[in-house]
Amino acid sequence: MLDLLKRLKEKQKESLSLLQEFVEIESFSHNKIGIDELGAHLIKIFSKYPITAQSLKEEHYGNHLRIQLGTGEKQILLLSHLDTVYPKGTIKKMPFQIEGNKVKGPGVIDIKASYVMVYHLFELMQDINLKDYQIVWLLTSDEEIGSPAGRDVVKKEAEKSRVVLVLEPATDAGAVKTSRKGGGKYTIEVQGISAHAGLNPQDGANAIEELAFQITNIVTLADHSKGTTINTGEIKGGNLFNVVPEFARAEIDVRVSESSEVRRIQQAFGQLKSRNSRTKLNVSGSVYRPPLIKTEITDQLLQIVQRKAEILGFSIDEAMVGGGSDGNYAAETGVPVLDGLGAYGGGAHSPEEFLWIDSLAERTALLYCLIVELLKMDSTWR
Repeated sequence: MLDLLKRLKEKQKESLSLLQEFVEIESFSHNKIGIDELGAHLIKIFSKYPITAQSLKEEHYGNHLRIQLGTGEKQILLLSHLDTVYPKGTIKKMPFQIEGNKVKGPGVIDIKASYVMVYHLFELMQDINLKDYQIVWLLTSDEEIGSPAGRDVVKKEAEKSRVVLVLEPATDAGAVKTSRKGGGKYTIEVQGISAHAGLNPQDGANAIEELAFQITNIVTLADHSKGTTINTGEIKGGNLFNVVPEFARAEIDVRVSESSEVRRIQQAFGQLKSRNSRTKLNVSGSVYRPPLIKTEITDQLLQIVQRKAEILGFSIDEAMVGGGSDGNYAAETGVPVLDGLGAYGGGAHSPEEFLWIDSLAERTALLYCLIVELLKMDSTWR
């Protein structure tokens, strides 16, 4: 297996050239044209392999992409996504650049490095008899905004799979992700009554004050002992200091580690009522992403990864993280999921996003060894 790692490292020039192509096709979540261009380019690049590629059409978001290698009935699912958090034009301010053993650029680690990994994985798989298996690589177009269209596609493919391997980046230290928090967003809107703050304030109903009361109660829903956090991330309201505000709005981020907390939080938001009866309260949103919870089978997968990593000459730790991924939706179906199998670096979602170049070969070798081991075991996993 050390020879495998050496062979992959020798492909570094090709890997970085491919990565630059992918990064320079900008694919912001709300840029359907860019996402669809990236999907078409991936189909072109991967057409050198005996694959079946499908562009899964979406009207309001970019098209999802499904690439299949092999034709067996048993399925191993790989998850990536096409979109990034960077608006069109970011590449001009944040160009693809190599600095020693680092490469920087928008989406370089989250998640376009995974495309290079799968490219080399499929090349290696040409020498493997898949027999009764097929490897499906699914790339959703809207993961960075919660997969409003992609989540059902993920669940559909997960239900057909024996195992789901998520190619989201590892932690900055290279750990795979055996559990993730679930989460969602709530919007709290208050409609009050406008009035002059000096002449007739009694005729008004202050929307900001009502919203402040609601937020004060909402934050008490947090339970850090269970991993449940509440964050008021955005507030808007009022227009002039001397006018009783007639409207106020807040965006609330919710994160949960346990399924029981999803039910508690949703019930609590559903029961919110105005303190001031002259205001109207509107609550929308949900905990839309379930938590990814570590299971016994997750631990079995982790142990395989750790054994293979040791043979390859490095070590792998595990981590629980607060952010979600499409792996959360896959796990909701009951299929075993191991996340964070991608390359690693740091600064994801920031102007400093970077990839450790050596991690490309390292994680590709690890992914290949894991899949070959799963094929040998031919386990049901469910």
